[in-house]
Amino acid sequence: MEDENKKESYLADKPVNVVDDDKFQRYNFAKRIADTIIQRKSKESIVYGLFGAWGEGKTSVLNFISQELKKDDKIINIYLNPWRYSDEDSLLKNFFEKIAQALGKELEKKTEKLGDFIQKHGSLASIFGLDISSVGGLLNDVKLETFKDRIDEFLNASENKIVIFVDDIDRLDKQEIYTLFRLVKLTADFTNTTYILSFDETMVAAAIGERFGAGDKTSGTSFLEKIIQVPLTIPKAQPEALKNFCFQLVDNAIDSSKITITEEEVQRFVYQFGTNVLGRLNTPRLAVRYGNTLSFSLPLLSGEANLVDVMLIEAIKIFYPNHYLFIKKNPDYFIGNYKSFGYENDKEKITEIREKLDQLGSDLTNTEKDSIQSLLVNLFPVLDIAFTNYHYSNESQNDWYLQKRIASANYFNRYFTYAVINGDISDTEFDEFIADVTNNTVDGNAEILRGIIQKSNAGTLIHKLRSKETLFNWEEAKQLAKAICCVTDLLPNEGGMLGFGFENPTGQAAIFIFQLLKNIKDMEMFSFAKELMIFPKDFKFAYNLNNWLRSGDREEEKLFNLEQYNELAKILTERAVTEAGEESIFEKFPDQIHYLIQTWFERDKEGFIEYTEEYLKKSYDKVLKLLKALVPVQRSSARKGEYKTDISEQQFKYIISLFDMENLYYRILDNYTLDEIEAEEPYWIDMSENKFTELNMARQFNRWYKREHNDD
Repeated sequence: MEDENKKESYLADKPVNVVDDDKFQRYNFAKRIADTIIQRKSKESIVYGLFGAWGEGKTSVLNFISQELKKDDKIINIYLNPWRYSDEDSLLKNFFEKIAQALGKELEKKTEKLGDFIQKHGSLASIFGLDISSVGGLLNDVKLETFKDRIDEFLNASENKIVIFVDDIDRLDKQEIYTLFRLVKLTADFTNTTYILSFDETMVAAAIGERFGAGDKTSGTSFLEKIIQVPLTIPKAQPEALKNFCFQLVDNAIDSSKITITEEEVQRFVYQFGTNVLGRLNTPRLAVRYGNTLSFSLPLLSGEANLVDVMLIEAIKIFYPNHYLFIKKNPDYFIGNYKSFGYENDKEKITEIREKLDQLGSDLTNTEKDSIQSLLVNLFPVLDIAFTNYHYSNESQNDWYLQKRIASANYFNRYFTYAVINGDISDTEFDEFIADVTNNTVDGNAEILRGIIQKSNAGTLIHKLRSKETLFNWEEAKQLAKAICCVTDLLPNEGGMLGFGFENPTGQAAIFIFQLLKNIKDMEMFSFAKELMIFPKDFKFAYNLNNWLRSGDREEEKLFNLEQYNELAKILTERAVTEAGEESIFEKFPDQIHYLIQTWFERDKEGFIEYTEEYLKKSYDKVLKLLKALVPVQRSSARKGEYKTDISEQQFKYIISLFDMENLYYRILDNYTLDEIEAEEPYWIDMSENKFTELNMARQFNRWYKREHNDD
């Protein structure tokens, strides 16, 4: 069943009262408080203080306590909301009315058991029907003592306990806070009565401290200590739980906005948010506010701004609000030039921005100052000039424009107005293209796509297509898929997380075509899939499509059956063989070789062996090229780009499962003598900074070959 939270675009900032919604493990803490109240033997009144900052979840804890207490029919819960009453008289009158009403209802349920009590005091009205309409000076009036005495008698006779909940005390002004605590102090000796007072201790102590002793926060704390017998601080939400809660709300905002975030964008957001913002996330309320502001901004700026920049500037708005207002009002510091004459730095402007940021960070810790500075530099790279003397070229600024970054002067205002000013792709032009896509030829559609890409960029185009991928019918889907296959030469295929490229335009284009087939599932789908193995001019794109067509963890998620997948593999392999020609698939398509040979071997072992033997016979060094193609490629943040690693024992087992081990070994000896191979032990690239060499590869193969023969 779908999580209900995921269906909501906005999450109300309200306390929870269902145990299943206890994301921060406060229920057991609340239950312990309730159990203590229920099990307490003493009849003396007691006052609990539940301390916590705004937004930490105090009200949720009170809800859990109340629910547990309701399980005991001897407990009478009374809820007092003092912030609803405008003056002292209203507060006091409401307090006593609530007690009278609660005890009156309890009395009606227990008439027989409390017969002596009723006989002594007469009718129900005479028991708790004291005139409290005029409450000025009531706290000093003898009527209060009479009222208290009757409550004590009732509670002694009925064995009931009263639990009075008072929440949001820190929302009151200073006079109201003082009045409330005066009320508690003078009435807290009711028999079998428990007060649970919820507030921000620091804030309340500072507010009432002016009336006592030295008139400071310490005096206020001392006053509270005289009233609160059981001070309890709400358990801090575990950082991991807060983080997960916040990221879930971000996911909800993204899902509800129906936008696509690439893996590369997710990586950047998670790093920047986790490193520079997460430390400021200390209450669930902040997470809710952030999730809600994303739910507002993401739909408006989807496809019209850099979504990671949107998410990060909105994070600054919630977690560093003073910095946000300063950025909004002073764009020149963030998108302007820091050069005064030629290449000379504008030292005066640099001094100004440093001083401004120091002032803005006056109430931050040193870590928080470093974090917001790092985040600002990521969003506004020109600040690097102010902090590191690094200069950006015009090409870099053009990149910011193409990426719709907030650092671009053309896009800066959009992040604060939530409106498109100058979009790279006209929505009207794009919609017209989609409306006529089935009326145009494939070449005509491809030409339009080329024009859009040239005026904008391929990533934006693919993103806009992906945002509508569920809306196309079968004829539109086929036309779009073929048109994209015709412009893959314009789709960047570099970069991506660890170089895999799933999130670059080429990868996203392949995903888009896969989603078209997946969403529509027309009867012609398999025939069209076979055509897509041949139609794209770029073999690698056809392979990429094949890769996505095979995705799906469960059988019911698969687009095709095993026989159909084998047929697609055969078509793709035959294309690879044809395009490779004399060069062979081992040299022409090393990135796709594992899939090609594995499926070929399983489908047509004899044909595969024949092809391989013909290749190896061409020259003595072909065996080295074959093995090198089978050596895994590693991508790591520790090294730039991708690099060949090792023939591990596992990889060796894989190789000899497809190729004759002895044949490969003796062909290796045609390239290197055994003495040359065994002159040194092989080193392992995966565990060091060493570089790949064919000789070391031969030594690794020799190591596992000897072990296979028990010679090692």
